[in-house]
Amino acid sequence: MALCVLACGLAAAAGRQAGPPLSGRLAWPAVFGAGMLAGAVIVVTVSWLATRTRGRRARARTPAHGPVRAQQAARAAPPVRADRPAWADRARLARPADAPGRQQTGAHPPSLRIGVLGSLTVNGQAGALLPAQSQLIVSLALHPEGLSNRQLRTFLGADPGHPKPADSLRQLIARTRRALGRADDGREWIEHLGHGRYALHPRARVDWREFETLAAEGVRLAAAGPLTDALSMVRGQPFTDCYYWWLETATIESVTSRIVATAEALAELTLAAGDPAAGVRASRIGLAADPSAEPLWRMLMRAEHAAGNLAGVREAWGRCVDVIADVAADGEPEPATAALFRELTDTSPAADAGRHYARSALSVPR
Repeated sequence: MALCVLACGLAAAAGRQAGPPLSGRLAWPAVFGAGMLAGAVIVVTVSWLATRTRGRRARARTPAHGPVRAQQAARAAPPVRADRPAWADRARLARPADAPGRQQTGAHPPSLRIGVLGSLTVNGQAGALLPAQSQLIVSLALHPEGLSNRQLRTFLGADPGHPKPADSLRQLIARTRRALGRADDGREWIEHLGHGRYALHPRARVDWREFETLAAEGVRLAAAGPLTDALSMVRGQPFTDCYYWWLETATIESVTSRIVATAEALAELTLAAGDPAAGVRASRIGLAADPSAEPLWRMLMRAEHAAGNLAGVREAWGRCVDVIADVAADGEPEPATAALFRELTDTSPAADAGRHYARSALSVPR
């Protein structure tokens, strides 16, 4: 409004300066109207410039979060595929990346692997379950046909005369199921077969069962491959730390003797094939399961000698003597073991000639 008044004043002054002739031609209202129009134009122009200036200053002080976020979202959004509707991509973008139940790409499927050929492991981990849960799993692993409620109560009790209470068994099974999760088909790893009988899921893997299958195949075919695969599962003495009253010594000895026999068979095959290093490995794996197995000590000495390692022969003999001293009745290795050691370490010319003749006879085709 001040600008309008100023414009009117300027117009009136201009009229007075123009003199009487101009005043005679133009009436005062016309002059006043022209001044008002000029003032309005000036006011609108100045207001528009002021508004534009304030907008620029506000944008300079405040970060443009909206546009930036929009640009980031546009860059992060994957392109819409031509072979799928646009709503599918929009729905996928709307779901959070950490939505519950979403499986990671390339994740391993659920599994249950029980290892007893050494210390007890569940899915490759020792101590993965509580002691009572581990005992439950081992009992079911050794009885693939399943166990009744009564049998489980007896096994999991302190002794045959003090079975585990029924309620405690149900709670133990429920807790163990939660700890193990579910198989990829949605079923429990500990299944109820009906009529109070429980068994492991058919896809549960027990290294002892797999060992038996491979060892039997290797012996039947006289093939080193299956025997090697079987021995690769052995991690030490079977059932280490499994102090269960129902786990009979006969069961442990049966598993151990099977490992020793498999190691001896593989060592024989690899030595005959001219691979003493493989014979050494097989013998040592078997001895890890049963350090008192003298047939494997003899096999180890033979393999070390075939590899030209007399120091290895002497070391094997020394370790054998130490072990047997603690377990044998007389504290001495078997005569066959001592005789083999003397034969392999005899460096006299006659002994060398005899060994050379024996190797030559074995190499002659028949």
